[in-house]
Amino acid sequence: MTRGIMSNKTNKTTADLATQKGALPLGSLQLIGTFTSDNTRRALLRQAGGRVTTVSVGKKLRQGTVIAINEGAVVLNTAQGTQTLRIPEPPQPRAAA
Repeated sequence: MTRGIMSNKTNKTTADLATQKGALPLGSLQLIGTFTSDNTRRALLRQAGGRVTTVSVGKKLRQGTVIAINEGAVVLNTAQGTQTLRIPEPPQPRAAA
């Protein structure tokens, strides 16, 4: 049996995307990612305080209740109606002057 070698080094593309300033607003609930299996849908949310949590449909948050999880989106039922969180698009590089 052959096992893969794990590395602690992050590849350059991932590191660049993960460290872009302004890519993720820090003062509000943000969707980081979604993942599904045959019968389970879950999402990773970053709360305003920085805490990352895994949620599934039915999870109650301060902002509302998770009512749907789709690829790249989470729908919350809030006091103001429904709110859809989407994975933020990475900022576009600025053109050189």
